[in-house]
Amino acid sequence: MSEPAVTHDSPPRISVSSTSTLANRTGSWKYIRPRYQDGVAPCNARCPTGVDVEGYMNLLREGRIADALDLVLRENPMPAITGRVCHHPCELACNRAQYDDPVAVHLVEREMGDRVLSMPPPVLRRTHTEKVAVVGSGPAGLACAYHLARLGYGVTVFEEAAKAGGMLRQGIPDYRLPRDILDRQIRWFSDAGIEFRCNTRIAGEYADKLLRDYAAVFVATGAHRSRPLGVTGEDSPRVMAGLDFLKAVNRGEAPEIGRRVVVVGGGNTAIDCARTALRLGATPVVLYRRTRQEMPAIAAEVDEAMREGIAFEFLAAPRAVHHLQGRQAGVECERMVLGEPDASGRRRPVPSNAGTFSILAETVLTAIGEEPGLEALPLHAAAPDQALIDELGATPAAGIWAGGDAAGIERTVSDALGSGKVAAIGIDRAIRTRNGEEVPPNDIAELRWSGGNISMSRWRGDDPVQRHGATNEVVGFDRLNTAHFVHVTRQREARDADHVTVEPVGTAFERATDGTAFDFGEVNPGLTAMQALEEARRCLNCGVCNQCELCLILCPDVAITRQEGGTGFDIDLNYCKGCGVCAMECPRGAIVMTREGL
Repeated sequence: MSEPAVTHDSPPRISVSSTSTLANRTGSWKYIRPRYQDGVAPCNARCPTGVDVEGYMNLLREGRIADALDLVLRENPMPAITGRVCHHPCELACNRAQYDDPVAVHLVEREMGDRVLSMPPPVLRRTHTEKVAVVGSGPAGLACAYHLARLGYGVTVFEEAAKAGGMLRQGIPDYRLPRDILDRQIRWFSDAGIEFRCNTRIAGEYADKLLRDYAAVFVATGAHRSRPLGVTGEDSPRVMAGLDFLKAVNRGEAPEIGRRVVVVGGGNTAIDCARTALRLGATPVVLYRRTRQEMPAIAAEVDEAMREGIAFEFLAAPRAVHHLQGRQAGVECERMVLGEPDASGRRRPVPSNAGTFSILAETVLTAIGEEPGLEALPLHAAAPDQALIDELGATPAAGIWAGGDAAGIERTVSDALGSGKVAAIGIDRAIRTRNGEEVPPNDIAELRWSGGNISMSRWRGDDPVQRHGATNEVVGFDRLNTAHFVHVTRQREARDADHVTVEPVGTAFERATDGTAFDFGEVNPGLTAMQALEEARRCLNCGVCNQCELCLILCPDVAITRQEGGTGFDIDLNYCKGCGVCAMECPRGAIVMTREGL
């Protein structure tokens, strides 16, 4: 039979393949190839406690609440407390801040922490015969005790005061950290098997003597001595150390401070003093020698103080305290200007030519810094103003570690928690090495979140989060593809929802509001459980594949498939031609393009 004749009315001829398109291995065209590569979210790198913030946010997004709680507790034993008092540098680093608002990490953490305190304490299995003594029950001591107990050691915590908690109990007012929350946290530790011996002072190199009964000693005695003002009249009965004032109030006392109170300083103690004085009925004014910008206090706490009507005198420093008739004192002050930066990087305050002025006060509270107590350490383990420690908290004294405020770190609760954890790892490594056990490599940098604090999960080698091609590189905002995100309003506490405008109050007492309106009830109400979950879903999971499948959907070569079990993706390099669409479209910067052969 002959072929039909082709005419102008016939359909056009088309090519037909007799085989599958799989025969066309386009992978041979490429010179670069994609690779899944999980990095480090900025929040993780900035967390002083070393918490996998991005990791637990992702678990919450997936509805795996128990796994999220477990991930937090691996690094931070007290999220109910850090959720209330941490200065949350994670939020300052949050990439989402460049998109709309940073994720409210501390509020999510607080809700999780309250949930932890309602749960039974963990069962901490004893796997080592050695016991460790912890001197001081502040955040550093509690963190070290907890992590050592989780590592299988017996732990005894020695505390000079009648109740455990250290500066958490003695220095932080109720309105920021309710005593009920702290009591429940201490009981949670105790029920988990950590022994507490309160009313026990360890001093006079007793830490060295503790080594008779304990394999190691961790000293975290904090910084409890207020620095003097160094001005004439400082010995006046109207002058009181701010920290002593806070301790008295936190013991349930009501010091007679009168109506007019001057607080000298710009740190957290100063702000706590001013807000506490306000709650005792005073009209405080904070005297600070620099400007608001240079204040070392947590910015949010300064905002709160201003919101409550506390007055500030910036660029002013006391020159003398003069005795006046009755219960009053006159604080002679001089105006300051900012000069060249000092060793702290802040501009140094220097006297101006604007003369002096005086403020009447019935009480002057000094809060210009605290010095550590180092009596528990052997002399060769401490410099004049701090303990001497190495990268894992070990002092020059054999068997003795130190941390927290006594070790010269940033004086925040979260830094202290991180310090205690680091020392726990140092103690664990030393004891296991001494016992001839195998320990992880000595490269401490590999244990850190990209220069941040050490991860206990990395030390234990039991990180429950599966990571793909993990690197220790922080993934910045420029690595994200925000075209795949939508703007979502940050969840706010009920108080924040009032949207009160915060403005500096100004110069003196007359601008302060009536303090009788304030009490010691908790200021910040936190989020509901549902709000916290909604907030966790705002996390961008920077640098980490959360299996959104955009790479699989958008690959023009259909070269990407999901792995069995749904734990990740495979790239068929026989067909991937290296176009880079997957890496370009990845919302989280979790895919990189590399040259063939590398």
